[in-house]
Formats: sequence, C-alpha cells, structure tokens
Amino acid sequence: MKLCKKNRGANFTAGVATAAMAAGLIVAPAHAQQAGASRGGSEIVVTAQRREQSLQDVPIAITALTAETIKDQNVQSVDDYFALTPNVSFQSNGSRDRKDLAIRGISNQLNPYADVRQSSYAFYVDEFNVAAGTSNPQIVDLERIEVLRGPQGTYFGRNAVGGAINVITKKPVDAFEGEIELGYSSYDTKRAQGVINIPVVSGLLAVRASGQIEKSDGHIKNINPIGGGNDSEYYTGRIQARFTPLDNLTWDFAYNYSDEEVGMRNGVPTGFVTRTWASVYYGGTAGLIADPDGVGFYPENDTRVNFNRKQRVGSKFEYFSTRAVWDFGPVALTAVGGHLSSDVFNYGDVDGGSRDFFYEDLKLRRESTSGELRLQSTGTQFLDWSLGASLGKDKGVSDQTTFHGADSPLCPAGTGGNCDGYEVTGAEGVSTSRYFAIFAQGTLNFTEQLSATAGLRYSWEKVTNVSQTSSNTVITGENDRVADFEDISPKFTLTYKPNRDWMIFATASRGFKSGGTQTSNSAALTNEFKPETLWNYELGTKFDLFDRRLRVDVTGFYMDWKDVQQTIRFQYIDPVTGLLRGVSGIANAASAESYGMEASFDARLTDHWTLGGNVGFNKSKYKEYPNALIDGNVIDISGEQLTNAPEWTLGAQTQYTLPLGDEFEAFVRAEWNYRDAMISNPYYYLYKNVAGEPFRSPSYHNVNLRLGVEDERLRAVVFVENLFDEKYYANAYEKAFYSGVQVEPSYRVFGASIGYKF
Repeated sequence: MKLCKKNRGANFTAGVATAAMAAGLIVAPAHAQQAGASRGGSEIVVTAQRREQSLQDVPIAITALTAETIKDQNVQSVDDYFALTPNVSFQSNGSRDRKDLAIRGISNQLNPYADVRQSSYAFYVDEFNVAAGTSNPQIVDLERIEVLRGPQGTYFGRNAVGGAINVITKKPVDAFEGEIELGYSSYDTKRAQGVINIPVVSGLLAVRASGQIEKSDGHIKNINPIGGGNDSEYYTGRIQARFTPLDNLTWDFAYNYSDEEVGMRNGVPTGFVTRTWASVYYGGTAGLIADPDGVGFYPENDTRVNFNRKQRVGSKFEYFSTRAVWDFGPVALTAVGGHLSSDVFNYGDVDGGSRDFFYEDLKLRRESTSGELRLQSTGTQFLDWSLGASLGKDKGVSDQTTFHGADSPLCPAGTGGNCDGYEVTGAEGVSTSRYFAIFAQGTLNFTEQLSATAGLRYSWEKVTNVSQTSSNTVITGENDRVADFEDISPKFTLTYKPNRDWMIFATASRGFKSGGTQTSNSAALTNEFKPETLWNYELGTKFDLFDRRLRVDVTGFYMDWKDVQQTIRFQYIDPVTGLLRGVSGIANAASAESYGMEASFDARLTDHWTLGGNVGFNKSKYKEYPNALIDGNVIDISGEQLTNAPEWTLGAQTQYTLPLGDEFEAFVRAEWNYRDAMISNPYYYLYKNVAGEPFRSPSYHNVNLRLGVEDERLRAVVFVENLFDEKYYANAYEKAFYSGVQVEPSYRVFGASIGYKF
C-alpha cells in the first residue's frame, strides 16, 4: 500500500403480546400486511424464507410493498418505502446513497466512510448481498420490496442483527413488452425511466432492461460568486437475462450500474459550532457562535450556503450477479453469486464558509464478492427444510486528505502563514473481510394448525487492516492488524393457526455482527473491538377479516443488544505542537435494549376505496455505557436513548378510484407519515444542555397528495409531496464547518408524470 499525506422491557412486551392475541380472539380470523392497501385483497407472495410463500403463512414481522404500491406511492428511494413501515428510520449524510438505516432502533453506529462498509441490517437484491456497496439501490422495475424486522441470521446472514431488506426485481418473460415514464417536478427536476423486455429465443432466452435518468437544479444555492449548489445527476440501469435450457432449470444473469453526482452535500448551516472548531475559528467554547456568513442559519435559512471552493460529492455502484434454480420436484438446488464495486468521493470545500480555510480529497473504493449454495425441500411437507453454505470477501481502499486553504487559521510553524495546499490531516487504509457460513433450518408441521421451526447458522469471519494516519505530513499512526471471529446463532419459532385466516407466532432469535481491528493506535482505544450480539424475542398475530377485505398484523418485541459497536471520531488541537490531530476508531458500549410494538392494517372499504396504515412504538436505550468517548470527552450515557431510534412512527395511506367510461379511471391518493424526534448524532449526549444544539432531529408530520388518471396502458399523475411544507431534518453532521453543524432540510415538491406501457 502507498502510505502518504494524504425487566421493564420484558413486562412491556408481554403486555403488548397479550393485547395482540386478545385482539385476535375478539375478532377471530387471521392476517398480514401489504404497505398501502391492495386494490383486490389478493394473496401477497413473499420470499422472506427463501421460498415463495403467502405472506399469511410467514411467521415474521414483515412489510411487503408490491409493484402496485411502489407505483401508486411513487417510491423512488429507501426513505419512501421506509415511510410505509413501522419502527424504521434513516439518517441522510449528504446525498441519495448515503443513508444509515435503523430497524427497531438497531442501527449501524459505525463510520459510514469505513474502508469496509458495515451495517446492522442485510440488504439483498434477488438474493445477492449488496449491503457492502449501497444502502439505496435502483427502484425501477421491481416486483416487490420486503422489509423484515428483527434478526434474520439464518437466511440473510452476516450483520442482519436488526433485520433485512429483500428486493425482488421483475424478471424477463417470454413476450415483447415495455414501458416508459417521464416526470417533471420542482427545482427543474427532470426524470425519465423505461423498461423493455425482449424474448430472444422463445421458451429459452429472454432479456429485460430498465433504467432511469434524473437531473435537478437542487433546492440549495451557493450565493458565493463561484455559484453552484446541490444540483444533481443520477443515472441507473439494469439488464437481465433469463436462460431456461430445461423445464426445471432457470438461470438468471444481471448487471446493474448507478452513478450519482451532487454539486455539494445537501446541508445548510445551523450556527452551532462544536468544541474543536469553536476554538479554531472563534477562540471560544461550543455553542451558537458562528458567523452568519451572509446566509444565516436553519430554520430561517433552508436554501442557501456560502462556500468559496467548488464541491463534488457522489458515488458509483455496479454489480454482476447470477442465480440458478434447479427444481428436482421434492427438492430444489439454488446457487447465487456475484461481484460488486462502489466508489465514494468528496472533493472540494470542507469548511462550508466563504473564506478559504480548508478543503479535502476523499476517495473510497469498495469491492465485494460473495456466493451461496442452498438445497431445500419444496412444497409443504411434514418436514420442510433447507441447508446451505455461503462465503465471500469484502475489500476497501481509502485515501483521504484535508488541506489548508489560503486563509487557514492552523498554518504550521515554518510556513510563514502561507500554507495553501499543505496537508492538515491524512488517512489511508486497506481493509479486508473474509467470511464463511453454513446454515440449516427446518419446520415440523405437526398439524395444519401447529408447526415449529428451528434454524442455526455458524459464521466465521477474518478481518485485516493496514492503515496510516498523518498530521501536517507527520506520521501519527501505523497499523497492520488481523483478527478473526466465529459465532453460532440459533432461531426458534412456534406457529399456531386456529383457522386459515388467523396466525399466532412466537420467536426467539439471535443476531451476530463481527468485530474488527482499529484503524487508529490511539491510547484511548483497544487494538480490537468485539462482535455485537443481539437476542430478539417477539410474539405476533396476523389475521384477515371480512372475506380478506381487512388485513391486520400486530407484533410485540424485546431485543437485548450486547457490545454495541460505536464510532469514535473527533479532532483536537495538540497542546504541545498546536497542530490539529484526529482520533478515529471503534469502541464497544456495554449493552443496550430495544422493546416495543408495531401494527399495520390494510382495508378495502369499498370496491373503489382503500385504506392502509401502520403504527410503531419503540423504546430504546443504553442499559450501561459509563465511558462513552464523545468529541474527546468521557461521559456516562447509560439510560440514554439510542441514536436513529424515534419512539413513535406512524403512517396512513388512502386511495379512491372513480371509473371514467369503459376504460379509464381517475384516482386520488393521500399519504401521511409521522416520525417522532430522535437523536441523530452521538454529539447530542455531550451538547444536549448547550442552547441550540441540532443533534436531536425534530418530530414531523409529512403529507403527500396525488391525483391521476389511467387505463391499462396510459397513466398520468400530478402530485405534491410535503404538502404543508413541514420543516424538519433527518440528520445533523459535523465537519470543519465555519458556520456550524449542517442539517439536510426538508422541502416541498410539486410535480407531474406520464407513463405508457406497450
């Protein structure tokens, strides 16, 4: 490598579960949820257990968004479908593909710019693991999105301690078909997307391609003479081939590419300056002390910034994958494999101000190769079983340097006060993670009403890190470390169906997330950090009523989280040299817990009117964390709420359709969601008593409205999102910002789209 410069929770859950079962007993029959009510009340098929099953028969807390719901709600991003799911949330870190997701309060507490991307949830597209490269893959031409809550270790594997997101694309078919859609919305945002399916050789080979282009001027403008803002370009495409050489063999191939570039991080200043930068810029202590710098602060200012150097922020992501299924009748063999790569970059202004203090170059390259082989029974037998093995390798290479600008307040001695282009801090690293797992799961169907499931996964992971940090060209740390970890995680589920429309289930499952080695040799951190483990206990019921016109899903849960991995990342002024130093690494909090309940429903009120909704309650906290290192200070945050874990999440959607003649129908759709206030950054624990701190994101209500007309081929829609122009943000992030910590503000969008199928 080139090294250079550069017992309350348990009682609560029991109460919720008792209430859930009581509700089921009162109303009698049984089941499920599709986010956004289905128009026909038809069966929803999911693959949460790696086989096609009715959602009604899957004893998992799951939200399934069908292609119809994705279209009706104009789902374009992970935050759109999270709005339809209880007890989930996200943080945004400046662009579309920089989302940190949380399920039931369990989130990735690690650095989003780590060499190897870690997560606390699994993310699969057509059974291929993409979590190492993206948190927000292409949405175009999907069959279904499934959000599974709670540990999913048996089938979804490593890091699925909080849950899993399972995306299923539409596959090539033996017919010529396609569609095209054009859209225009606020801020001169133009979008075009299309799909085409071609039967190359009838009954043998079909190809399907889909893609999207979106360009926008953005809602934030730079008032500096250099101009610009958060204008953006996003390109994504996928091409698939389905090969069926035998009646019982299906072989799929896919290539996916996405490219996003934004003119700046999607943030505006708050005026709140943290400890180190308050000292550097203003010679004071943390607080609301920043210079307004010609733009002012959020919330009065939510559209302007003033920075003197160009920025360029973005990512590229691509993967190749293949999946073959050989159905032998009573059993089927499935093989999945693929390779992905992603590039993340930040270039340009990093102080966020009109004076030339600092700028940066950051380039991060990640690669991941993984595969899985699985043999399982098909159909419903006395014993339904599956067993398999998976292996893979993730690799990341990073190179980050922050430079002095012409007005730097931290010029080293000997530069004569002119250190433009001289290194402030630098970090380089190469990390790898090799992993292997074997797993098995079996379900004993004792009767049509009673079944028991047991699963087990053995995991082994070896991580390496070679890295170097520097400050003003002086080497401050060099590391070359290796560590390996192994784990056995079980899952147990008992399912009872009093009748075909009512199911009750109880689950105990364990999740595992590997440990690793430090990228820093700071005395404040140990050489290795330990794995995370989590035990989840839940009791739920699903039922249908009124000839399946009403579907209900209620679950209570308790999660016990041990050795929570936390990012330690801050800068300080060395009292001896006066130079800026950095500390970066990972520590383990002692323990945390998360408990609560979630409920969802779909109702087909009439043949033309549907209503759906969800509610989630989630109480999460650190049970014990007496030595948290926050911005260079050791504090006790035991009992504090976890980050990215709102207490309440609620949502509702309703749609009414009106026939127009024999072919067309008009529709009106309204959507509402609420997210409670949440801690978006660990800095909150240190600064919560300092006036103006922005690290607790506010609660908000969001309302969308859509009007349209459609027939079997044509669809035209006008819409407004964030109808009442609610002011909120999902995250506050801190760098060397002159005018304070930045937040990504909400904004209102008016738009229209028209689509045609052929």
